[in-house]
Amino acid sequence: MSKSSIWLLLAVTLGSVLVLTTACAGGRPLVYDVEIQPSAISPNADGVDDVARISYKISVQCLVYVHFVDQEGQQHVFRDGNRRSPGEYEALFGGAIDGQVLPDGEYTWVVEAVDEASGEKERVDGRLIVIGADSLGPQIEDFTVFPEVFTPNQDGINDRITISYRLLEQAEVEVYLRDTGGRHYPVGLPKTRWDEDDFDLEGSPSKVELEPGLWEYDYDGGIDMGASPPADGHYTVVVQAADRVGNRVIQEAPLTIEDGGLPLAEIKTVEFYPEVLPLGGTLHVTVTVENVGGVAIRTKGPASGTTYTSRENFNTLGFYEEPGIFRVGVDFEGNSDGRSYTYRWQLGRDDDLEERTINGQRQLYLLPGQRVTVVGHITIIDEPPKINPYYWAGLIHEQVRIVNDRQHPTEINIGF
Repeated sequence: MSKSSIWLLLAVTLGSVLVLTTACAGGRPLVYDVEIQPSAISPNADGVDDVARISYKISVQCLVYVHFVDQEGQQHVFRDGNRRSPGEYEALFGGAIDGQVLPDGEYTWVVEAVDEASGEKERVDGRLIVIGADSLGPQIEDFTVFPEVFTPNQDGINDRITISYRLLEQAEVEVYLRDTGGRHYPVGLPKTRWDEDDFDLEGSPSKVELEPGLWEYDYDGGIDMGASPPADGHYTVVVQAADRVGNRVIQEAPLTIEDGGLPLAEIKTVEFYPEVLPLGGTLHVTVTVENVGGVAIRTKGPASGTTYTSRENFNTLGFYEEPGIFRVGVDFEGNSDGRSYTYRWQLGRDDDLEERTINGQRQLYLLPGQRVTVVGHITIIDEPPKINPYYWAGLIHEQVRIVNDRQHPTEINIGF
């Protein structure tokens, strides 16, 4: 049977349709039994006629297009060439196109099918009324990202960023980083809300329904969980909020990641000497440490070669514990000082290290692949709390973790 085209005009109610059909195998059109119910929707999340159900049937494998045309002739695309096999299909339309609910008005809906094999087209159209629509999206104010240059390497300097914003209505919110290639890196969930008690949603999905208020995120690039942070480069921090009817708003801010990576170092050798000494004598320790990671690690004094007495510790020498720095430490049996690794030294001499000025302050770094020797001295001027105590070395990443603990325990015979 030769193919022909027939225009058929049906005058029906508000949901009347204009169908252009082309005869095909079996006498069925490409797309048929098309219906949108109800023919008027009010997308405002009140539970009454918020959604229209689009149903249709396909006779052969087709590409299906669905769009809405407003009274100014502008198209709003809902489905753009979705491949469909023969069968029955349904789609729910809640009034939102590309994150924006269509405003009140009368629209022409169009369902079009294109036969992939022959290229033939058929369309069905009709009218849809939108009334009482909530077309105003959720509002975000006071969006900030600080600092704008982020160095996630656990050196204690600019290791984290704070992202905050004020949400003016309830919405589902997602925050992520987007690189220049379009890849997304989830930031996670807010940790602090200013008008309520702090809470922690670590490990939950990246999208969360939030009430109005001021929200804050503490982002470390995943490094605190042992994951590598996103690669160095330029990023965009994105806050995306969607309300219950499908309106979506997005705010963005720039971010640069530099010197990111997991810090890794290891103690390679430890030697204590002499193993027998009198009260008032000096115990010596030599430790070699290597940076086995891909980023520089920060360290600080007291310098290699510094002598402690048994009554002193790193605090009494004025070298207080500092987040993110690496130091070699020595501890011993019976330590009652209240802190582990009472005696601590910088990784290597100043000349061994790279000097950097960060935020106006001098910092020292052991570079990747670099190995240094640390020498320490402890003069025993008080009777030890235990006869012949064991001494050992450790590598401390301060306020993060003890990297190497209880290395090379050595019994020291102290005569008194």
